[in-house]
Amino acid sequence: MLMRSPLKRRVVALFLLCAFFLIGAATAAANPYSVFIVHCEPRNADGVHFLNLMDMMDEADAQGVKVTIDFTPQWVDMILGNPSFLAAVQGWVLNGHEIGAHHHGYGVSLVRGTAWDGYSNVDPAEMSSDYQAEYRGDMTDFMALLNSLPGTRTSGTLGLSEPEDLGDWPGSLTYSVRGHELSDVVSRPERVLYGGHWVWEMRHGLFWSATAAELQSAYDAAASDEIFAVVTHVSNFKGSEIAQQRIHDFFAFLASREPSGQRLVTVTEAMGSSRMEVPAHSLWSLIGLVMLLALTGRQNAQKARGL
Repeated sequence: MLMRSPLKRRVVALFLLCAFFLIGAATAAANPYSVFIVHCEPRNADGVHFLNLMDMMDEADAQGVKVTIDFTPQWVDMILGNPSFLAAVQGWVLNGHEIGAHHHGYGVSLVRGTAWDGYSNVDPAEMSSDYQAEYRGDMTDFMALLNSLPGTRTSGTLGLSEPEDLGDWPGSLTYSVRGHELSDVVSRPERVLYGGHWVWEMRHGLFWSATAAELQSAYDAAASDEIFAVVTHVSNFKGSEIAQQRIHDFFAFLASREPSGQRLVTVTEAMGSSRMEVPAHSLWSLIGLVMLLALTGRQNAQKARGL
């Protein structure tokens, strides 16, 4: 009996420890990490759209929603040239929002006709003559400009889908985001390789590609170690009163599901936290392993005593 008691106490202690972590994960981390991303396009870099962005940020702050704002270089130029705009960006950073990078590459502009932002690691001599005059620099120059804004750049949506753009990933960025479809709304971080750089990547779905009900359903179905992320553009926010109301209602929905705001986060916060999250099924596996080891230890002890 004296030999069994320490073993029993160890089994009970290990079981209670595992149960404690399991209950904590199920109660404190029931919701997914939620990320709201805004893209600021090159052709919309003007005062009207910046004021629209300010209105959107006011809506987000009122509901406690963190926003990741991905600026293109044209927006950075505009902000740096306007002290009031720069002060607004500084205020957003102080409020816990993130300033990320958004890139419209040379290759994707050739295929899709989007407005190129003027930066690429492609040799200008190899570019179409129509684009050579628009060249502003390589991706080192791109990041130097983006880093002129307040905060620290750690994430970006660079859209490296075309062969000419695959070498455009800046080595200083840690996290990548991509995706458009409803199926991209929920994801887990994965390692990807861009131009020799290993980075962590998550997905986001276009806010306007799904109904409010579909987004709410996707959020409610997501696990606590997953990231629920949507993206929109500044130009969409004031497109109509209906669009403004949808954004307002979506922020209110997120706040209702996560009143503490703890898991309403930026891209960098979500990527850092979700990779550390231990899924509930892993905790159950841990409990099973502990019980198996305890049982094996007990059987070995019985054999040693000749039982």
